[in-house]
Amino acid sequence: MSCCVKTHPLAPERCGATKREVEEILFAAKVAAELARNDLPEWKQDCIETYVQCKEDHWTGSCYDCFRSCEGQQGEWPRDKCRRRGGGG
Repeated sequence: MSCCVKTHPLAPERCGATKREVEEILFAAKVAAELARNDLPEWKQDCIETYVQCKEDHWTGSCYDCFRSCEGQQGEWPRDKCRRRGGGG
């Protein structure tokens, strides 16, 4: 689905995706591009790396919303809202 969404970002219904799914797919592509940059502040790199772990390991909570919170707090991941399954942080 992600390839379809990247090809048709303004028409997610063509891919069977909701608007929220489209936002997350496009955001993941943006995160990958940012990780390749050398000039990101360390706190933002930490937020991105934690977001990637959250998505890959299927943590509880919305990884996207928690990343946005982490950005707003400049590096403080909201572990009360997004964490590894089983309660680990």
